[in-house]
Amino acid sequence: MSDGNPLVEVIIFLPIRRSFRKQESPPVDGDFTGLHGEGASSLSPDYNWPESVHQRTGGAARFQTFHYHLPPGLRGKVETGHLVWAPFGAQEVQGIVVGPAASSPVETRAIDRLARLQPVLTPAQLDIAFWIADYYVAPISEAVKLFLTPGLLSKSGEPPRVRAKQEEQIELLIDPSSIRERLLGLEHQSKQALVLGALLAAPSHSWPLNNLLTAGCLSNRGPISALEEKELVRVVDDKVMLAQPPGAAEDAILALKHASKFEPVLQALARAKAPMWKTDLYASVKTNLDSLRKLQDAGLIRLEHKVRYRDPLGGRIYPRTSPLVLTDQQQNVWDEIRVTCYTTVGSVATDPDTVSKGAASSSIRSQCFLLHGATGSGKTEIYLRAIAETLACNRQAIVLVPEIALTPQTVARFAGRFPDRVSVVHSGLNASQRYDVWRRARDGHIDVIVGARSALFSPLPRLGLIIVDEEHESTYKQDTDEWGSFTVFYDARTIAVRLAAVTDSVLIFGTATPSLHAYHGAKQGRLKLLEMPYRVMGHGEQDEALAEQGTGPLSPPAYAALPPVEIVDMRQELRAGNRSIFSRSLQSELHAVLDDGQQAILFMNRRGTHSFVMCRDCGFVAECERCETPLTYHERAAQLICHRCNARDPIPENCPACHSHRIRFFGTGTQRIEEVVSQIAPRARLLRWDRDTTGRKSSHEQILDRFASHEADVLIGTQMIAKGLDLPLVTLVGVVAADVGLYMPDFRGAERTFQLLTQVAGRAGRSHRGGRVVFQSYTPQHYALQAAAQHDYHAFYRREMDFRREQQYPPVSRLARLIFWHKKLETVVEQTERMMMNLENRAEEIGIWGDGTDLLGPAPAPYARIRGYYRWQIIVRAADPSALLQGIDIPFGWRIDIDPVSMM
Repeated sequence: MSDGNPLVEVIIFLPIRRSFRKQESPPVDGDFTGLHGEGASSLSPDYNWPESVHQRTGGAARFQTFHYHLPPGLRGKVETGHLVWAPFGAQEVQGIVVGPAASSPVETRAIDRLARLQPVLTPAQLDIAFWIADYYVAPISEAVKLFLTPGLLSKSGEPPRVRAKQEEQIELLIDPSSIRERLLGLEHQSKQALVLGALLAAPSHSWPLNNLLTAGCLSNRGPISALEEKELVRVVDDKVMLAQPPGAAEDAILALKHASKFEPVLQALARAKAPMWKTDLYASVKTNLDSLRKLQDAGLIRLEHKVRYRDPLGGRIYPRTSPLVLTDQQQNVWDEIRVTCYTTVGSVATDPDTVSKGAASSSIRSQCFLLHGATGSGKTEIYLRAIAETLACNRQAIVLVPEIALTPQTVARFAGRFPDRVSVVHSGLNASQRYDVWRRARDGHIDVIVGARSALFSPLPRLGLIIVDEEHESTYKQDTDEWGSFTVFYDARTIAVRLAAVTDSVLIFGTATPSLHAYHGAKQGRLKLLEMPYRVMGHGEQDEALAEQGTGPLSPPAYAALPPVEIVDMRQELRAGNRSIFSRSLQSELHAVLDDGQQAILFMNRRGTHSFVMCRDCGFVAECERCETPLTYHERAAQLICHRCNARDPIPENCPACHSHRIRFFGTGTQRIEEVVSQIAPRARLLRWDRDTTGRKSSHEQILDRFASHEADVLIGTQMIAKGLDLPLVTLVGVVAADVGLYMPDFRGAERTFQLLTQVAGRAGRSHRGGRVVFQSYTPQHYALQAAAQHDYHAFYRREMDFRREQQYPPVSRLARLIFWHKKLETVVEQTERMMMNLENRAEEIGIWGDGTDLLGPAPAPYARIRGYYRWQIIVRAADPSALLQGIDIPFGWRIDIDPVSMM
């Protein structure tokens, strides 16, 4: 009911009760004051929706979509994706317009106004947001927020948290060669300057005194006498002449006209060869706004207020690169991808509206690739060629990397190939930078976005290619573990498949160690498998040569063997009397590398100095009071630190339990490795790369740059150093404890261990210098270590898939993990038991109980207490966990994780 006013559907941004997911109308009395009677109309299942709306908002998302009508002033101005202000009960809130609605079952209220003049979401993004909400059993408002840059939303009565930056831009309006001439011609009430100007213009730089007095309208000889005192002119036989060279006289004129301060400004603009922003000009020369306005009044420059984008790559210069000569295996892979890129990207309309609505011309199966290439096989060059092909078709690309640490090196490669067409998105940017990148992307001014998982939600209107580098990395899954959080626990890899389908884009997953999920999907035909099993030798040298010479071609690079891996049995080291954390073999290799002036990487996936502190008399272990996990000793901080909640305790002088003084440290972390290396190789220059050393802005980039520039000999770090870094001087990789993570209570322990070991081993031997790798282990016979030592993914896949089939773990099944948090243990037990009963009843109700559906729990989570909250979990194993959960009342305090990547 709207009295003839146009109706629209709106997603309202409000705190959401999870109980609204169940298939019944939300209660009138509850968290939302005036839900029905105060203006907005809830889309109830009882309402006969238009078919298009029903398809888009079916399932969990429907209870957060509301009807409003458009006032006369907004008719014809509101589009799908617009951010608006609307009344909701007694509040004014923001919402996203989904689209027109045919009718409403209740009286509606009017939208107040537009919050932004342009739509902030495309129809394709809204389509994906509704899909995310249903797939991950999440509030639609939270799914939509994934696509909105931080700071875009604000509270009623408050100014926007982010906005466009306005700044003066200065443009030079005269020929640079005429700068001094134009400055000398500036009008100024200076008789002395007039005299010097007349003398400069005279052929012999001299004038008869009387003629000069008459022509210059001088009433007396005062100005000439002043110039004589400054030794700028001299008077001989009633003749005035210059006493200094012409250049000095010009300098004097500019000083007399107070114009000398203008010359550096104009020269700086001339050197820039383009308009300069005011702040950049101020940093270059000493000037002020008053001087700039005087130059503008004189017609020498133009001052103009413009929008200045806060570019995170602004001011950086990346060496240009050209396409490299491909190996046979690269050429075969590229030929396969190029055909698909041309038929799916080049053959469809490039109009932004058409592309954003997903005018697909072929099936998604033919567009998705799994590029399985050994470390150093040249996957990046394939990515670059795919982007070039996409840009040639007037389409755009997104490149995902798993870590912020990888972004600088990746950006350098892509920005070098596509100058001024690349930008970056990651959590290290401030809100203003992210807003400007988001706005430029929305307006079609960025062709390539590189970044972590959030870059996938960039609003590129002509998206044609998605690249997911290091596909196997678990960081592509949102896994923030906060009590009461409504975070959508999405997987960027899953959403990338959906986004490629909606936008008719090519999708390339690239990795040396595919996740079992991806490789199993390729075996079943959901992805097209492309393999490059051989490492390339010579692309680095090509890149350097092409950067210096401009263009090739060079001879094709040769293949190179992957570095040999030695597995050292640390049990044998102990039996031989070696109690060091380094085996004799690793110590020997490390000294050899340092003697040769090369570099080494030492990997340990645990930070700190010692992993726990124990009393040798009674066995007491210092634990976090809030998390009940052992505290890690950090020697530099001289504290015990909880790696779950960051709580800090002093080191006990005696045991709190038995008062013994026999307190000892056990276990090893990156800080301990740093200490030992400094003892056995005191001349080695060391760098440590872990969470403790990367808290400052740009710290990842600085550490990587220092190591790449050979300012350090040994890099010690956690899993950050295993992810795609190309460091040609590294000839040794040592894994201090290859067993870490292998026996965690998580069925993916072996998979993660194999991936980490294979990836970190791949950092060695990426140049003609060759390389070697040492794994130290107490279980050297484990199949994950043996396969990693042989660089044999297929052997690992076969063995691990046997285990997964036997236990019915993914990828042969699907899981959902439900975790309940509360400070009272009895409440946790009560809620999880009630949830278990509801899930069993629901499974019977929809007829899937016993048909591949299994419920495990309730039971304490492996980390049973974090930050003072108890955590119990229920595991759902079903063909479609989302379908089972959609019909369940899920109260506040539950975390829902569909397709979890961690069981901890």
